[in-house]
Amino acid sequence: MTIDDVLQQMQARLGLEADTEHEVLEEIRGHLEEAMAAARARGSDEQQAVREAASALGVEQTAAELHRTHAGWGTLDGVATAALPVLCALIMRWLIFAPDGTAGAWRELLTAPAFIVIAGALLLLPLLRFPRRRHAIALWTFFWGLSLVTAVWPTLRW
Repeated sequence: MTIDDVLQQMQARLGLEADTEHEVLEEIRGHLEEAMAAARARGSDEQQAVREAASALGVEQTAAELHRTHAGWGTLDGVATAALPVLCALIMRWLIFAPDGTAGAWRELLTAPAFIVIAGALLLLPLLRFPRRRHAIALWTFFWGLSLVTAVWPTLRW
């Protein structure tokens, strides 16, 4: 048994995206190598050192814990992070603009309680769905700003 064998066992149980899996396995390799060095310093041979390191790591338990920690929607999560603010900004623009494309009544709309509730919910949605995603907030800021500019700009008189 080698470190690569232990890592293959771990990889078979992880089920993560390739990038995340690579990072996790490299870190585990470092821990295994440290544990093997300690075992060899105690007088174990190479095979015994690998077995001791794998036993101390607990391949199945560690893989299950790492899967729970790192598993996510992966690419879909990233796409949703980018698409959700765009979709919600479009919904808000459809609520603000009249069918003919004018934003004539936007001032009255801002005083409507239903609009305020919907806008508040759409602003809070990324915080609830993506609590650790700073870029979701940046996207929200951009698209809300874009929506406000397109709603207000046509009504301004210079």
